[in-house]
Order: sequence, then structure tokens, then C-alpha cells
Amino acid sequence: MLRKFFPIILLTLGMLLQASPAPLRALDLGPAGLIPASIPAGTAPVTPVTQADLDGNSTPETLALAGGRLSIFSGGETVWQSPQVWQIVQAAISDLNRDGKPEVTLLLWRPFRPWLVDQWLPNGGRIAEFHNAEGQSCHIILIGWARGGYHELWAGSAMADPITSFAAADLKGNNAQELVVLESRYTDPKSAPARTLKVWEWNGFGFTGVSSIDGAFSKMTLVQANDGHILILVP
Repeated sequence: MLRKFFPIILLTLGMLLQASPAPLRALDLGPAGLIPASIPAGTAPVTPVTQADLDGNSTPETLALAGGRLSIFSGGETVWQSPQVWQIVQAAISDLNRDGKPEVTLLLWRPFRPWLVDQWLPNGGRIAEFHNAEGQSCHIILIGWARGGYHELWAGSAMADPITSFAAADLKGNNAQELVVLESRYTDPKSAPARTLKVWEWNGFGFTGVSSIDGAFSKMTLVQANDGHILILVP
């Protein structure tokens, strides 16, 4: 009888001996920046939005990400698709530019392009090192409906530090979203944890850093308490 259940016993012991995951800690965005916080009971994960009425015709559009390309569907038809040279890592519907209209936030990699004026500088320009060994740079781009079609509402230059993941949420409770990101380095292996958690906010022309903390971050999760307040959870 013992021999019959021996494999099950070994499997159970193996599960018990596995190292437990690192405990989660919560971060809150206060007036002075990111600060430690307690995790209240009854929190629920904040899930990325992938469906909304982007063009204002009362029909919701849906995002679909596959093979590094993003498609926007409306009524079962593709109404926009990302260029082939873009490698989309993450996409979500947001209002990060705070204009009261939903748009699509893209985290992507594409071939590095220096600023036009930088092409003539002797040292290669101010963003010359903002790419990996394969010549790919990381960008945040906002896609939305304007002038009768889908366009880049805002396209950031190559990031100084590449982003591994992002979330859009109203951390201050003022009905305006912030951009929460995990940042790494262009020289880091893809499997390495992110080095910085940073919060950005829209300044009218682009994004300004609000607060950041350094560490080793494998992931982040945003949760909402019963009172609507949103916290950032990291291992």
C-alpha cells in the first residue's frame, strides 16, 4: 500500500519544500511621492481596459495583440493595425493625455532613430545610446481617433531606460490617470528583473516623472480598495 502512494508522497513533499514567493508590499502615491502602505482587506486587481468606444460612434472597439502586432477591431472588422516594424509588448486603453477621450497606449520596440538635429552632431546626439545591441529602442505611443481616422496622438522619443511593463490608473483620486512603469536598462538581459518603478503624469506636451523607487522588480500589480483608492503591489 505504501509503495502505491509513494510517488504521491514525494510530489507532495516537493511542493512543500519549494521556496515560498516573496511577500507583496504596497506602495501609495502621496504628495511627497511613492510611500509604503498597508494592503487593506477586500482589494481587487485593476485589469487593463481592452474595449472602449474610441471613435465616438457608440460602437465599442476591441484590442487584440498577437505576434507583436496590435489590431483594433470594430464590428468584427480590422480598422487599424500596428506597422510590421513595431514589436508591441503591451497595449491598453487609457486616457493618459487627459483629454476626456479614450486612446490606446502602446509599449513597443522599433528600429532606433535619432532626432533629426542629432544626426549632425559630432557625438551622435543626446539619445545616441538609447537602444539595445540590436539597434532597437523602446517607446510609449498613444494611438487615437482624430481627423476621421486612427493616428499617433503622441509618440515619445526613444526611452532613456526601456520599459518592461506599464499600467494606467488614477493613483491620486483626482479623475486623471498616471502612467506607472517598470524600467530596466538596454544592456540588461530580457530575463533580468526591472530596476526601477516609476510614476509619470501628463504635462500637456508629454510625460513628467512624478516619483520613482529603485530595486529589483519582477512584476507589479495594481489593486483597488473598497473606497476606490488604487495601490501598487510589488514583490
